[in-house]
Amino acid sequence: MVEEHHENVVANLDIGVRFYRSVVTTNGYVPFHWHSSIEVVCVLAGELRFNFSGETHVVGPHQFMVVSSGVVHDVTNTPNRAYVLQIPLPFMTPYVAHADQLHFRVTPDDSPAYRQVVRDFEGLGALIQQQKVGYLFDMGALVLHLLKGLVVNFTEATGPTTQVTSNLKNLIVYVNAHYQQPLTVHGLARQFGYNANYLSRIFKEQVGITLIDYLYKIRLNALYHDLQTTDRPIGELLTQEGLTNPRTARRLFKTLYNRLPVQVRAAARKHKTEN
Repeated sequence: MVEEHHENVVANLDIGVRFYRSVVTTNGYVPFHWHSSIEVVCVLAGELRFNFSGETHVVGPHQFMVVSSGVVHDVTNTPNRAYVLQIPLPFMTPYVAHADQLHFRVTPDDSPAYRQVVRDFEGLGALIQQQKVGYLFDMGALVLHLLKGLVVNFTEATGPTTQVTSNLKNLIVYVNAHYQQPLTVHGLARQFGYNANYLSRIFKEQVGITLIDYLYKIRLNALYHDLQTTDRPIGELLTQEGLTNPRTARRLFKTLYNRLPVQVRAAARKHKTEN
């Protein structure tokens, strides 16, 4: 389980940004976290579902999404292929004042500006695949063209109407680190100075899913990784990860990963045998 919830992006191109092609072969879930960079994801196949700013954003083939710097988000995915572009804020400094305050608002459509961003991603993919002599010059130019299109066409003058407060971010970090414990909404509310009903409402408003749903998702995510990396009995793993109702856990696991725990365990063992 990854314990780092605020991610600093390290550039993998000499031009100062990180760009890569992601290939994921199973359903999956990435718990809530945030970046000190701007993240742009363009889906080639499959589907990604982002929760942030109190809304759910579904991104399908030939669509993209931008997650602004500092925005708390999680990601649920089907098997997919996608391009990911991460832009550290210092890269933006020569071009945009207060890049950390940029708020992107993207709704998939068929506008020329939207289609151009998708074409720019496809162009970046082709350049990095071919790597012809001098390709970094072309990469740099195309990244700037893509960023100009995003800033000009997909930013709002004001920030999101729903922002995750620092106290709620601290709560998310705590839950991510202590999900195996018997956490409850009432207990977390007392610990972080909330009324339980208010915490339930504000978490849903600011994050996009309920706190109970998030607890289940992060526990199921841990179970998924345990099934692939250990041979311990499934019942024992359910208890370890705080999933005290096996029937409910199996049902929700099937909903999230499209497979039952026993099927994930069998596939992992088959993969080890074949390799």
